[in-house]
Amino acid sequence: MLKTIISQFSIPGTFVKSRRFGSGLINDTYLCEFDDSGKPRKFILQRINASVFMHPEQVMRNVETVTTHMAKRLSAEGIADPYAMTPALINTRSGRSFLVDDNGAYWRMFHFIESGIVFDTVLDRKHAYEVGRCVGRFQSLVSGLSPDSLHETIPGFHYTPKYLAAYDDAVDADVAGRVAGIGPETAFVFQRRRLAPRLTDLIASNELPLRVVHNDPKVNNVMIHNESGEALCMLDLDTVMPGIVHFDFGDCVRSAANPVGENVKDLGSINIDMVLFEAITEGYLREAGALLTKTEIAMLPLSVKVITFELGLRFLADYLRGDTYFKIQYPAHNLHRARVQFRLLESIEANEDRMIALVSKR
Repeated sequence: MLKTIISQFSIPGTFVKSRRFGSGLINDTYLCEFDDSGKPRKFILQRINASVFMHPEQVMRNVETVTTHMAKRLSAEGIADPYAMTPALINTRSGRSFLVDDNGAYWRMFHFIESGIVFDTVLDRKHAYEVGRCVGRFQSLVSGLSPDSLHETIPGFHYTPKYLAAYDDAVDADVAGRVAGIGPETAFVFQRRRLAPRLTDLIASNELPLRVVHNDPKVNNVMIHNESGEALCMLDLDTVMPGIVHFDFGDCVRSAANPVGENVKDLGSINIDMVLFEAITEGYLREAGALLTKTEIAMLPLSVKVITFELGLRFLADYLRGDTYFKIQYPAHNLHRARVQFRLLESIEANEDRMIALVSKR
């Protein structure tokens, strides 16, 4: 079946092979290799998860809008090959940007950026700086797009009170019979319930403006040049939609400033590395600082707390529901993921004053 899907995209050369690729938790991703008159070519094929993205056609319209806009911006800056620095879609043989198979599944294909590489965790201070710079650069590139020009592909994606309510519902329903085993986590959430609406209240009061943001800027969504070590582009554009810059900054720091990563077994080893936090902040504000208001900059440290809490809630609620959203590798995987985020949040809280001081210096 996969070969039949691949054959319907407009790719020169002869198909050689394909294999599963990447560590994403949502879409199914494959690396496809072709032989074009003796020259090897690679492409990325993805099946969009329709359980997560209820309107895949809207996702694809957003991706087309954003990639086209960024390519024009890069060309205007004198970049000879913009699509070496941003994801580029491959059309189907009928001229569309996506394919719907006989089962109703949505597929799309991208050029593979040969000079790029991704990492699941940050390697060092330079890498952290480039991750932060790439997120800021992305926000700068899309700053000319009106938020109204994009669909909200996952309504309320970073509306943290929604996830707190979903967690409450999961506790009440206890469909998998797991609530009795999460006493410490229940207490942890109870103590921090007031954290959930901190960002959304600022949106409601118009203190934080809506912009076009990525919404999922974790470390492995930042492509790095395999020789220079400089950031190339943001990947996984399915969640690009209206939001606040804090959704990006908070999630970036949550992912990149925890050097042991999100799957570490030893919870005691988890902490926010302040050297990495400073590097991320420096890189981010170098690219995006001129776009932001004083209030936006002042609220950056808060965003790290809120987004980390939010992801912990999402993992914990999914565990209680019987693991229906995130892909898991073992039965308590989502519970462990939640514990990782909550331990990281404790470290963020302990370092909050230092984070505020570092941001205020920029």
